[in-house]
Amino acid sequence: MFVTRMATGARGSRPRIGSRWRWVLAPLLLLLLPVLLRAIALRASVVDPDEGLYLVQAIAWLKGGWPYLAVWDMHPVGAPALLTAAVALVPGPLLALRLAGMVAVAATALLLMRLLLRLGASRAAGFAAGLLYACHTLVLGGLATNTEILFAPFMVAGATLILAETLSPRAPRPGRVFLGGLCFGGALWVKQVVGLEASALWLTLAGVALAEGRAGIRQVLWLALVFALGCALPTALTAAAYAAMGAFGEWWNSNVTVLLTYAAVEDGSPGLRRGLAAVLGFLLWLLAAAALLALAPRPALRRAALLLPWLGAAAVQAIAPGKYFDHYFLMLLPPLCALAALGLEAAALRAARRGTRAAAVVALAAAIAALPVATVLLPRLGHGFGWRIPDPPAQVAAIARAEVSAGEALYVANWHPVVYALAGLDPPTRFAFPTHLAGLHAPLTGFDQDAELARVLALPPRIIVIAPSRWWLVRPEARATIEAALVGYDWIAAIPDGEGLVEVWRRR
Repeated sequence: MFVTRMATGARGSRPRIGSRWRWVLAPLLLLLLPVLLRAIALRASVVDPDEGLYLVQAIAWLKGGWPYLAVWDMHPVGAPALLTAAVALVPGPLLALRLAGMVAVAATALLLMRLLLRLGASRAAGFAAGLLYACHTLVLGGLATNTEILFAPFMVAGATLILAETLSPRAPRPGRVFLGGLCFGGALWVKQVVGLEASALWLTLAGVALAEGRAGIRQVLWLALVFALGCALPTALTAAAYAAMGAFGEWWNSNVTVLLTYAAVEDGSPGLRRGLAAVLGFLLWLLAAAALLALAPRPALRRAALLLPWLGAAAVQAIAPGKYFDHYFLMLLPPLCALAALGLEAAALRAARRGTRAAAVVALAAAIAALPVATVLLPRLGHGFGWRIPDPPAQVAAIARAEVSAGEALYVANWHPVVYALAGLDPPTRFAFPTHLAGLHAPLTGFDQDAELARVLALPPRIIVIAPSRWWLVRPEARATIEAALVGYDWIAAIPDGEGLVEVWRRR
């Protein structure tokens, strides 16, 4: 076993306060903590532009318009599907968006605790892993309800099932292997990039089973097929649904073709030096805590080493596109937080007295977790955690609601697509994300976006929203077309958004 269970009573004795902590209080805190921490973003319409697109897709889906057909994107349908459920259950699209992020982070934190228990760690270490994860999702763009937040519960659930089979003394069970693959299939349904992580975890199981003689080559090949079927099932069912609608080509283009050219598109990504410098500043203490595993006894070290292929695959996934956006590195957090918690426990076993080890692990984890929390919360104290700061997209949406009548259109040329959701208006084009129509990602769509832009402007929209500070994200020919159309419009509002003024133009 990795550690001795801490603060347990004698067998058959009455449970002590420490036992209640392990069974009730720790999971409850991991459930509530993400809600409390992420409440600072409840009124923020935009943390990342991508989440606004998923919200627009979700609202369209509730009206019968499927992703790609009603609102186009170059991601799988998993994120808008999950948000569609949230929007259907929660009053208000923005509240649904934020609550979905809270639920995803809380689920991941609880599953990390479960994962460490399956690795033989104490509940204090499991709680530490969940605590570290919940707090570090406040940084690296993790406050947004983005794909990396939404697929994390599926990844940790799958990792728990697969690693439990890795540690089992018997041969891997096909049913558990299939369920693990199905969990990874849910993650793939949200974003295809997690395939490398899933493969690394499967190879860990297969390699250990072969090395220990618990399975032969033929059995491993059979289990690989079972695992692959689980991984493929959600995506295959989705592809079949689009094929039944006669839209398989749309699905294929958005899920496969785009991936082949995305990395080559220049879109203002931070690049290697700026991207890694920002990321390492937040991950440094987690890496240092994980390095404390050098103090662990050999059996514990071998168990912790099972997480290393997962971490390595996540790092490759984050770096391979060559974009270095900070939210890509959220993929490292689940395995890294688990390793950090195990490292803190190894240090506590060496340095702390027997009765204080659990407290030492939690205290050390809390000290590390306090760093990202302070980074995010302290600058907001003077503004009531940001709740009193005007929200520019909400202001623009209010103008749109007042100005756009039935049958008229709102067009957000190069700003946040969430304005459509907040205004309660359908986008005038299925390319609601501005960079897909007028921007640098237009070539990825495979459509004549100049013709589509001309169609939108010829409607003509009642309101056009532009952000001059973001003209650099717009293709020169598209900018010229938009500016020519504005000759027939009056500038009625200018709203500051932190990068400059957002201009609202009304057709004469």
